[in-house]
Amino acid sequence: MAITEIRLLPPLALARLGSSPEPLDNYDLAVPDAVAPRAIVPAPSLRLDTDGHLTVTQGEGPVEFRDHEGRIKPVAPFFELWAKVDAAGEWVPVTEALLSANGLSVASVKWSAHLGNHKLHRRTNDPNDCIEAVVAPFSDHAAHAVEGACGNFLDGATLPLGQVQFARPSPDHPGLRLRFTPAHGKVYGAHSAVPDPDIVKAIYDSAKGGWRGYRETNDTPPNNYAGRRLTNPADIFAGYDDDVDHISYGYVDDECDGIITASLEGPGVNLQCFARVAAGPPAFAPDSKPVRTVADELEQALLGPQADTVASEEEVAAVSDIVRRALETVRLMNTGQLNQGGTTRGVGMARMDILDVNRKSDPIFEPMVAEALAIRARHERVLLALESGSLTWFARILREYDQVGDLTDEGRRRMPGMMRNADGRHLALTRRQVSKIRAAANYLVTGRTGPAADAAPGGVRPLNLSAQLDYRAQGNPPNSRPDTAISNAFPGLEMDFRNVWKRLLAGVVLHESLNFVLETEMDELAPLKGMFIMQIAGVELTAPVTGPDANGVVGPLKDAYGNDHMALEWSNVLADIVHQHAGQPVHCVFQSMDGAQRIERDLTVRPFFEKDSAVIARALVEPGALTQSLCAPWQNDYRECSCFYWAANRPDYVNVEPRADGASSGNNWMQKDRTSSTPAVYINDDWQDDRLLSHTDLVRDWEKALRFIIANKDEPPVV
Repeated sequence: MAITEIRLLPPLALARLGSSPEPLDNYDLAVPDAVAPRAIVPAPSLRLDTDGHLTVTQGEGPVEFRDHEGRIKPVAPFFELWAKVDAAGEWVPVTEALLSANGLSVASVKWSAHLGNHKLHRRTNDPNDCIEAVVAPFSDHAAHAVEGACGNFLDGATLPLGQVQFARPSPDHPGLRLRFTPAHGKVYGAHSAVPDPDIVKAIYDSAKGGWRGYRETNDTPPNNYAGRRLTNPADIFAGYDDDVDHISYGYVDDECDGIITASLEGPGVNLQCFARVAAGPPAFAPDSKPVRTVADELEQALLGPQADTVASEEEVAAVSDIVRRALETVRLMNTGQLNQGGTTRGVGMARMDILDVNRKSDPIFEPMVAEALAIRARHERVLLALESGSLTWFARILREYDQVGDLTDEGRRRMPGMMRNADGRHLALTRRQVSKIRAAANYLVTGRTGPAADAAPGGVRPLNLSAQLDYRAQGNPPNSRPDTAISNAFPGLEMDFRNVWKRLLAGVVLHESLNFVLETEMDELAPLKGMFIMQIAGVELTAPVTGPDANGVVGPLKDAYGNDHMALEWSNVLADIVHQHAGQPVHCVFQSMDGAQRIERDLTVRPFFEKDSAVIARALVEPGALTQSLCAPWQNDYRECSCFYWAANRPDYVNVEPRADGASSGNNWMQKDRTSSTPAVYINDDWQDDRLLSHTDLVRDWEKALRFIIANKDEPPVV
């Protein structure tokens, strides 16, 4: 029973902000029938007291997402310690008995944490704006505060980022586990002569750093290095506008991400492992899941973009889940509103096609085709008739990842429709998702000629990397899992997954969404800074943008910089490269912004995962990087992004009812002061409309202002 390796599972977990001292209870999501909303079913929960003792409770009634004072319960995930023993290589939970058999004790296990919030630094590029929180190794069972420090903070000031606690093992709970509890979701600020009523307190020293008063152009950024290095989208921080710039109020939020480390030290043993955690806002539609998730991205990076060509019953079930997630997304979107052309604030992809590349102002679909109930019914028909030709039809109209710039009528009507990808263009699923759907469609129309589904395993054992990636620790609710985190983020809520790819090529730092070199890490690569990267291993990283111009003439469409090509999403365009060339040099082609210079270099592809592990490699993502390009503060994302492409976590269209004419009516989720008697009339999303929640409303009291939506219905107003 010699311990040869250790592993923390899950390899990535989500914590979700909330100020209640009671973490959210565990629950399961059940599928009552083919098209009905998922049912939230109470499941056994782990309680961890202040002394580290664990108990199990089982709720009987509905799962409560708030406590009796109306405060939102945080999602506080557990991380379990597992070990590989002997030559057989079986993974087993680390227990006191296993440690004792190896001449070790519980005190031989040391825990530590390193979390960061790099949102300020991503804008200012000042190293002293990096907020870092390091919890030194410990083996006791007290709660250890995670306090973020920053060179530009006021002397002695820190940013509370939550706490970590090692649970005591016991006969009832012999496994070793640590819990991370996130912060409350508060907003802090910069010191100023006039106190700001919208912040908890001032922690940033404006005499040291420039975050308060930091400026970015509120129009098209200049086509130079400074303009290109901005986040995409830019200006997504709390502030005000003058005639030229968007100017920061100096707000600091308590989102973070980073690593939890466990080490095992003793006679003849010196092992270490880590897992990742990211803290973001609650999932406000907890009975729904996004159509494209972080779990989809991780699976593609681990297994490659091509699923098995011969499907099975298990894969048909996986495809059914993809279609269900699409249905759950459109249930919470006012697709009729998002389909409209014009430049009215709050309208979706049809509007963005005009603003981004001056495409002709047309709706994407015929109005009645795009009406919310019609779109919902279409998805329901596919889900109900999954075993018929419907899946073949659905597979035929999926958008290819490298055709997201096709803005012709036919191109814009590809599926998924009217949603954004991570770079602001029309959404394509991951290549692996598309491969699964097409394989399942072929399997069904050819008479189910693939293998039968394997029998359900008798117990959970993370025996392979796929199982580790999908592992759910005891007591962790579903919304702690990566399959509830948005990956078609622009920039996103829980994390901006685009940041995983920035350091994929050793020696250069890429922009999170543009094919642009932000920094170089070797002197010999310095000439590449500020250049576009055009090819990696022969793969083109951009695609043409075409469609009807403002006069209706179909041809190339140019952005504000005059480019008629767009950068493709890293996760899809690099899927083969990361899967086939990890650890190998690949040929890369770079081009200057003016197109006059071309440089070719061989750069090494860093491994995406730690060796023999499902955890994102340490060299790819430093603590604070996964969340660095999100809105600052995170509440701004609920107002800045007037386009609801992650409706499972940030709903749009709620309390939807059919009208006599066959269309629908309902409320905007951001509408203030809704009651059961509020008319179901949708208010177009415009942050300047005082009937809707404002930036200030959310910064001051987001927990009370935002409501959970279950089965597409509001929870009662929070008093």
